[in-house]
Amino acid sequence: MSMIEAIGITKRFHSLTVFEDISVTIEKGEVLVIIGPSGSGKSTFLRCLNHLEIINGGRIVVEGEELDYKDKKGVLSITMKMGMVFQNFNLFPHMTALENVMIAPLTVKKENKEEVLDRAKKLMIKVGLEDKFDYYPSKLSGGQKQRVAIARALAMNPDIMLFDEPTSALDPELVGEVLNVMKDLAKEGMTMVVVTHEMGFAKEVADKVIFMDGGKIVEEDTPENIFTNPREERTKSFLEKVL
Repeated sequence: MSMIEAIGITKRFHSLTVFEDISVTIEKGEVLVIIGPSGSGKSTFLRCLNHLEIINGGRIVVEGEELDYKDKKGVLSITMKMGMVFQNFNLFPHMTALENVMIAPLTVKKENKEEVLDRAKKLMIKVGLEDKFDYYPSKLSGGQKQRVAIARALAMNPDIMLFDEPTSALDPELVGEVLNVMKDLAKEGMTMVVVTHEMGFAKEVADKVIFMDGGKIVEEDTPENIFTNPREERTKSFLEKVL
């Protein structure tokens, strides 16, 4: 059974069609990286997978369960299997780093506080922030904030992690520390869907790369084939500009 299947999905905003009739399958433990120019529908596609945007056509199936928008409880139980990391961290400014990591399991899952505290500390250590438990977001660098955001997503014990351009808001020297955490997750077998401009990460970590342009999947292949021998002219011209 696949982790996620998007089957012929379409998304429109009023008269604007963001993408139409696209299908993607993500297997357990697979790292799928989506690349492409700005405005090609990559981030919207990711947001549709975990129901932050509602599709206008097609089906999304997560671990064998179809997202049925009329069944709010069902949608919640499916989307809780996914952790999402955004460009802009979205941390609560009035909470410490550790409290930010703890908040969702405590409020959404009503888990035991001691267990959540223990897990949150372990996750902060995992992302290299063992000395920042009591720091507020305003005292953290962009890279540290994004690592807190990753720990926060992991605190819900997701089966799948979605990353929406997680390094695009960071200063160049801070990008590596976030990508390293993501590389470690991939090595541990986490199923990941990553929208990114970091081609080095895509080459090194992806099992599969999708190139999107103009709301279409132009090409889908191994990183090796996409980066060394792309079949499509649009893929070639995009990579010539960014590599």
